[in-house]
Amino acid sequence: MSRTEIVEVLRFLGADAAELLVLLRSEGLFEQEELEPYEAEELRVAVLWMRDLGVNAAGVDVALQLRRRLLVLEARLRDALEQLEKR
Repeated sequence: MSRTEIVEVLRFLGADAAELLVLLRSEGLFEQEELEPYEAEELRVAVLWMRDLGVNAAGVDVALQLRRRLLVLEARLRDALEQLEKR
């Protein structure tokens, strides 16, 4: 998949997303202008957490790290289950 310009993601997320991006960048997140597809999804999730749940930028950083780890563990579990099914 191609990279997505951050402006496109912000347009999709709405007017306040640009302000939230400033807060996220203050935590060192989403500093580049183009995002890989998984990063665009992370930005979407981060803005929703901040907007809908009131999570601050530092909390989003921690939550994204945990989310990444969870996704890796889920992928490993899927792979392990596939290997067991082949036996």
